[in-house]
Amino acid sequence: FTTALFSSVSESERIDDEVLEEADTVTTYQPGIPKGFFIVDHTSTPSDGFDMDAVAQIFGSNEIDRLKLTSINVTLPVALMVLDPETYPSLSRARKSCRKGYVLIHRGPLPNQDVFEPTKCIRGRVGDRVFAGDVLAQQVKIGNGWYNAQYHEKPPFELPVVYEDDHFAIVNKPAGIVTYAHRNAGHGRMSVRAALPFYVKAPKAGTFSIISRPIACHRLDKPTSGLLIVAKTKPAMVNLTRQFAERKVKKTYTAIVNGIPSEDTETRITSLDAYKLGVDVDPNDENSWQVIDHTLDEKHAITVWRSLRYVKSLKARDGVLTMVELKPKTGRYHQLRRHMAWDRDSPLVGDKIYDDGTPESMVFRERGLFLCSNHVTLEHPYYNTVLGRKEWDNMKGDLKYAGGIVSQDNDGIVRVTASIELPSKFESFLSHEEARALKFEEKEQVNNAAVQ
Repeated sequence: FTTALFSSVSESERIDDEVLEEADTVTTYQPGIPKGFFIVDHTSTPSDGFDMDAVAQIFGSNEIDRLKLTSINVTLPVALMVLDPETYPSLSRARKSCRKGYVLIHRGPLPNQDVFEPTKCIRGRVGDRVFAGDVLAQQVKIGNGWYNAQYHEKPPFELPVVYEDDHFAIVNKPAGIVTYAHRNAGHGRMSVRAALPFYVKAPKAGTFSIISRPIACHRLDKPTSGLLIVAKTKPAMVNLTRQFAERKVKKTYTAIVNGIPSEDTETRITSLDAYKLGVDVDPNDENSWQVIDHTLDEKHAITVWRSLRYVKSLKARDGVLTMVELKPKTGRYHQLRRHMAWDRDSPLVGDKIYDDGTPESMVFRERGLFLCSNHVTLEHPYYNTVLGRKEWDNMKGDLKYAGGIVSQDNDGIVRVTASIELPSKFESFLSHEEARALKFEEKEQVNNAAVQ
């Protein structure tokens, strides 16, 4: 089966193994038959013929005689089951794929490595014969509709699309869902990777170098919710990966921490200072920020942050929960969680790894992690290219700016800025804790008044 390594990644940026592994399997579609179908996988039949022992394990001798099966001449469903038993585990599955037009037969070997010759291709049907040396391809229809997901069930969770065009998309990952399913981890369909084909639209026909399925360009931890950037084409995948490596993608997170994080004078910076550091801050904003410059895993790591809200809590450290805004300049492993827990002694609520195991922390563990990636800005991966700029210049306003998500700055760079509301559990949790604390205070006041 064909694969194509799309690019190398700068060593200065940590890119997760899952993302790199996924990127290594990116395959550009070749057109299939009829128009609108594209080839996503293929395999060659043995040049010296099929293994008749393998055929005999599927069919009895009577059926082999009836269908006149030989080592160099078998029916298409039989060939599919022998060559790809994982995709075609039963005769009914193989026949169904043929009836729906999902199989293409290339007569004879491919003339140029992995390139199909259209004049030698036919759309496979149940009764077609396959000969030694033929190439069988799996094709799907992805013209103006959805990515094909014929062999999978829809995952039992929603994956809202915040923005998308023919080149990339931004989705809102729910907490508790992994970005990529790890081998032998039992995630099954509970991954963003499995859900993307059901929620993200395929590029329109004619889009350059579309890839076989939408691919997340980075990772959010399982307990973290929020914005996830997804590539639809090979050039977009390369461009977006490069933007992450060069730290051009600027993300903002919101979290709830346990206690009151220290805001030292020595680490206070202005909005202009934060802007110059390279995070997404309005340089004219009068608010000050805090900066954490704390090495992680022997690598430079910087987080810019500020407190947004303080809420009383009977269970929290010092009786207070703090909502904070976090803007990472670097992207180290668990950077935000480790920086707040280790440098400011205020672990994120629900962080089972870095909450230090104190009673004030453990009491909140079952509520889940309160960390959301709720704002992101980046350069558009296509409209800043030579071909993309021509298309951008010819687009009309309403379509062009996508309701304000897409913009063009004074330097001519087309940018995408997406934001989402925080999950409802944030406000629900804070309101609940505050209400309990106030109720307790009122009760204490009544008791004190009665004593007096």
